[in-house]
Amino acid sequence: MPHKPQDDGIYGHARYTALYDLELKDFQEDLAFYRRHLPPTPCAILELGCGTGRVSKALAADGHSLTGIDLSFPMLAAAGLAASAPAPHYACMDMTALAFRTTFAAIIAPYNTLNLLTKPEALRACLNQVRHLLADDGVFLLQLYIPDQELRALKGKKRFQFQIFDCPDGSKIIKEILKSSEPQSCLVDIIERYRLRFRKDQPNEDWEYTYQILGYGFEQWLEIFTEQGFCLEAAYGDYDLAPFVPKEHTTLLLVLRKAPGSPQ
Repeated sequence: MPHKPQDDGIYGHARYTALYDLELKDFQEDLAFYRRHLPPTPCAILELGCGTGRVSKALAADGHSLTGIDLSFPMLAAAGLAASAPAPHYACMDMTALAFRTTFAAIIAPYNTLNLLTKPEALRACLNQVRHLLADDGVFLLQLYIPDQELRALKGKKRFQFQIFDCPDGSKIIKEILKSSEPQSCLVDIIERYRLRFRKDQPNEDWEYTYQILGYGFEQWLEIFTEQGFCLEAAYGDYDLAPFVPKEHTTLLLVLRKAPGSPQ
């Protein structure tokens, strides 16, 4: 039987951290977006959902002062390893309950972090605190996932995708992804199954991770950001920074700033 998150909290499990790192640790395509829109001189940056530190370490190496938060202790432990000076500061913290007494020149939420806030009140609490912690001339940079029209048209039926990862020791990891959209609730149900196929001297393992993400469209996201006191500076649809086209792109990269006169 596959391991299930309801039983052992896979997101907080060391095995899931290793799987996450295998998939994303070498991903760099989004870094150009952050580097283009961050202040040109070193500044204080807060990263929401830092994971194993992929983005924070890269930006810290550029000279910025990074603070990263996440809810997973194994993720944070991995983030703290092999960090070159100046090393980011990491803390276990909920992004809906940010406990800082300082402001940041930039706040970033990479790789669909805000999509994980499926309850409207949690999303609003997070954005309210982001606005409060952002310097008056600061910038809020984030990536969001936008469900495509094909997924929405399935009306609850699951779409199947898979990836295969080759490990240095000859093992293989097969990742199966099943997605279904709930148009009425604006939620996307995701099942991730990991088939760990080790060499002959190790038993195989199967892991299963079930969760939901928020599946707002572009106009819905823009409406809630405006409600929470942000104004849109730029919207891109891919890592080459092409302008976002709602019916074409599932990646949404946003550059937001505090709206004039917004509450502090």
